[in-house]
Amino acid sequence: MASKLKSYTALETAPAASPQSSKRLIHKGLVLHFLVQLSLGEDADARLALRSMGRVHHRILYFAHFAPGITVSELLEVLGVKHQNIQAPMRQLIKEGYILSRSSQQDGRVKQLYCSRKGSKLLEFISTGQRERIQRGYDSVTREEMEIYFKVMTAMLGPDRREWVSRLTALDDPSESV
Repeated sequence: MASKLKSYTALETAPAASPQSSKRLIHKGLVLHFLVQLSLGEDADARLALRSMGRVHHRILYFAHFAPGITVSELLEVLGVKHQNIQAPMRQLIKEGYILSRSSQQDGRVKQLYCSRKGSKLLEFISTGQRERIQRGYDSVTREEMEIYFKVMTAMLGPDRREWVSRLTALDDPSESV
């Protein structure tokens, strides 16, 4: 395993244009992405389990918090799931007072989701390890390098997801308005 890790380090000096280095860099990016994704999930899983909740609960809370008023249809779209995938977790979150469901003023048939103060506190608790992990990463690079990272991550998103980045990062603390 150590020899493979050394070969990845050697990529830093390999010409970026060579097909071999490009293939290896893409592989390294996929490996890092996959392992970071696993680590971020694990950071939240133990805290979710304390509440008998899972990752779907976390995702619903996250979007209701950072996109106050998100409709159920929008939530399904951004998560790329069917209604049956979120129905039970959403019902639990509403029943336990973490999420508020309100009818849209424009169309009463449309349900909009908001994170309650209780839900915002739960999200804060669940996300602690994730924020700490991300902060460690940010602390290891310069502001300029962080901007490059954001640029790379954004370039990997499709246009529909890029719109969500703008929407989700527009407000600092939307829970204060609920």
